[in-house]
Amino acid sequence: MKDLQHHMRPGLLQLAALPPLSLYVHLPWCLKKCPYCDFNSHELRADGAQTLHPAASLAAPTPTSQVPEQRYIDALMADLEAALPLVWGRTVHSIFIGGGTPSLFSPQAIDRLIGDIRARLKLEPDCEITLEANPGTFEKNRFRAYRIAGVTRLSVGVQSFNDAHLKALGRVHDRAQAIAAVEEAAQSFDTFNLDIMYALPGQTLQNVEQDVHTALALGPKHISIYQLTIEPNTYFAKFPPVVPEEDLG
Repeated sequence: MKDLQHHMRPGLLQLAALPPLSLYVHLPWCLKKCPYCDFNSHELRADGAQTLHPAASLAAPTPTSQVPEQRYIDALMADLEAALPLVWGRTVHSIFIGGGTPSLFSPQAIDRLIGDIRARLKLEPDCEITLEANPGTFEKNRFRAYRIAGVTRLSVGVQSFNDAHLKALGRVHDRAQAIAAVEEAAQSFDTFNLDIMYALPGQTLQNVEQDVHTALALGPKHISIYQLTIEPNTYFAKFPPVVPEEDLG
């Protein structure tokens, strides 16, 4: 412990010559825990509390749930300040705000979060600030406000444009909401990413091609494509779905 405290003394580490930093900020709450998700994410209940069990809940989402925005940002800033001695003099060139569902946080809270980071770290003038968002209409209408708050890039968790596959994944949006959200992202941001998943329950190769073609037609600058994997301690691990054979995946 004494050695760690010694090396964390301000000015002791000469890090200014090292590459710029990338900062990841985790906002862990979701409307509903997806059955395949093994990330640190927690479902909000109607009373604003959170469920900490890893299994997916099949309860309906509650848009009126309250996220403890200010208390959580306070805790994030305390954590960041504790790490500042390790990064004196280094510049941040990108920030990724992931989750969970970060778009459950209000634009005002995201504005405060970005401002508090700027007050503590040196950001490059063209620092890319990405926010993960889900396509439910409850969040879609916030996209322009996130841009005003300082977000420069949106990453939209579409996963599929097929309603049956979205239902199998436990997603709270449908195809129409996904397309509307992506169109809103294209209007609100100069650059955005789409997340697409494959090897889904009941999915064929033709279905995958249809998802990719739909995604490309919407004009994103970047598409991230992930294979569905059954992770330990998830709902799918406890109740495994029938997925395409490995050769197809």
